[in-house]
Amino acid sequence: MASPSKQEKKDKKEMTHLEHLRVQAIDNLGSSLVSNLLDGTNFLSWSRSTKIVLGAKMKLGFINGKNPRPSGIAEEYEQWTRGDCLVLSWLLNSMSKDIVESFLYINTARELWLELEARFGVSNGPMVYQLQKEIASATQGTLSVSAYFGKLKKFWMN
Repeated sequence: MASPSKQEKKDKKEMTHLEHLRVQAIDNLGSSLVSNLLDGTNFLSWSRSTKIVLGAKMKLGFINGKNPRPSGIAEEYEQWTRGDCLVLSWLLNSMSKDIVESFLYINTARELWLELEARFGVSNGPMVYQLQKEIASATQGTLSVSAYFGKLKKFWMN
C-alpha cells in the first residue's frame, strides 16, 4: 500500500485547519445553545454549559481567542465571518430578553464573550455576595443526602 503523498498530507492538514470554520446544515442561526438563558445571575453555570456546547461544535475558538480573525485570504476571512456570526447569534439567542438589548451591537463573538465576562464574571461583587448568602443559609431540609450534596457541590463549583 502506497503512503500518502506530500500533497495529500498538505490537503488533509488544510482541511483540519479550516474544520472549525465550517458551518453545517444543522447549525441553525435561530437556535439557543443552552436551555438556561443567561439572566445576569447565572453566568458561571451558563458559561460552562455554553463552552461545552461550543466545544462539541468545534466553535469554542471564536470566544476564547484561539480562532482569531484571519487577514489576507478572502475565502478564509469569509468563512471565519460566517462562523463568527453564527456563534454571535447563538450567544445572543441564549440570553434573556431583559439583557440581550445591551449586547446587540457588539461586533464579534469574542468581543461579546469578553464583555459578558467583565460584566457578569467572577469579580462581580453582587453575585459573590448572593452566593455567600445562599451558602450560609443552605440546609438539607427534606432533601436526600445525595440531593443535598449536589446542591453544595453546585455552590462549590460556582
